Amino acid sequence: MKIKVCSCGNCFYKEIDFSGFEVQKCGCLGFCGFGPIGIIDSKVIPINNKLLEKLKTDPHILDSIESLNFDKDNKILMRDNDLIDPENIDTYSFKALEKALTMDPNEVIKEIELSGLRGRGGAAFPTYKKMQMVKAETETPKYVVANLEEGEVASFNNTILAESNPFSIVEGIAIAGYAVGASKGYIFVNHKAKLALKRLQNAIDQAYKKGYLIREDFRFDIEIRRSPSAYIAGEETAMLEVIEGKKAFPRNKPPFPVSKGLFKKPTLINNVETLAAIPYIILNGHEFYTSFGVEGSFGTKMISLTGNVNNPCVNEIPFNIKIKDIVEKIGMGYKEKNKGFLIGGPSGGILCQSIEDYNYNYDDISKAGGMVGSGGIFAIPESMSVVELSKYLMEFFSEESCGQCIPCRVGTKKITEILNDFLNGKDLPYNLDEMNDFIMNVSLCGLGQAAPIPLITAMKYFPDEFKQKIST
Repeated sequence: MKIKVCSCGNCFYKEIDFSGFEVQKCGCLGFCGFGPIGIIDSKVIPINNKLLEKLKTDPHILDSIESLNFDKDNKILMRDNDLIDPENIDTYSFKALEKALTMDPNEVIKEIELSGLRGRGGAAFPTYKKMQMVKAETETPKYVVANLEEGEVASFNNTILAESNPFSIVEGIAIAGYAVGASKGYIFVNHKAKLALKRLQNAIDQAYKKGYLIREDFRFDIEIRRSPSAYIAGEETAMLEVIEGKKAFPRNKPPFPVSKGLFKKPTLINNVETLAAIPYIILNGHEFYTSFGVEGSFGTKMISLTGNVNNPCVNEIPFNIKIKDIVEKIGMGYKEKNKGFLIGGPSGGILCQSIEDYNYNYDDISKAGGMVGSGGIFAIPESMSVVELSKYLMEFFSEESCGQCIPCRVGTKKITEILNDFLNGKDLPYNLDEMNDFIMNVSLCGLGQAAPIPLITAMKYFPDEFKQKIST
């Protein structure tokens, strides 16, 4: 009997006895909370030794087991995760790169423009605009840098993408390189993501051997660089510093990386999820991509759904579905009564329960005070203190600050102390809002600029938890 097993880090199956089965590897299927997950006779099911022993003696018991819904039709990047072996390039097609090389580079960029693809790393900047700006630069060489630092708490989707389908990332980088006139690419990977590192390097090596990256009229080199696993290293200019062998300190902007990036040369920087979407857009056309989502938020988004849900997982959703549907259909409902959400990762907004009736898209989430960000969705149970959560997130920023600028280095630490004192019975200072504004407006990079957002939104949506007297 054949069985496909999710071979990603979120499905730990080393203690499963597969003797008597023909085992094949596949990517993440989106049911991490019930893992390990396998596919037997097209049924997606949780697997364990007891079940496998029963199947050996009576395969018909599979008829009575209900399959989990992988929902291929609402996915793009994860759509073929049940078919692709992450370690075998023959299970993936590089047809998008072949098609792109028959197109003029401007046509490739135009197709990205028509798709409405925006950066999936957090800033949501239109991808085609970056590509246009790098292509317009005359200085060479040019570079493409793919960001897979993913150092923020409760965010795993980039890592799982690389563990499930590293080939799409490699192909996307190569297509982007061709479009902007770059000759080399770097993938910047968190050093803790060991399986992702292994599979990305394997994908690069196999792509070279197959001749996908070296042709008569096209050559594109790709190298992996390991991140020191510091959240600040994911900031685009700090990332460039690390690749150049320096400390992870953000640069002053301007100049921007599109003109003075890696080694002071024009550089296209995108999140790996953004780049992995490019092959699907080029191969299937922008019309396919825009059939998902809504104007301003076309396509799909990989998410890390965690917290108060029955199926904490990495999954992929089409933009513009209700957050309530994400919880019910992907998270399999709440574990206990829920009171709100942290949307967009640690620098996202702490929002009240009514946000579940909002559609998950850039505009609606922004109006509520949150952000799509990197795709983090944390369900906050009724039993959790929002003040404690706010303090934890501010403490995270304080510890991850590079210390280069005073507003971030001192400000995040000070507010962490204030929240800790508040939890121990002291009053909040009257100028807390001013302190938050100062950190946001004066900090050098996105870490400090976004650090106060969880606290600001928490105080807006959960005022009763902050009702202790404010000292004057």
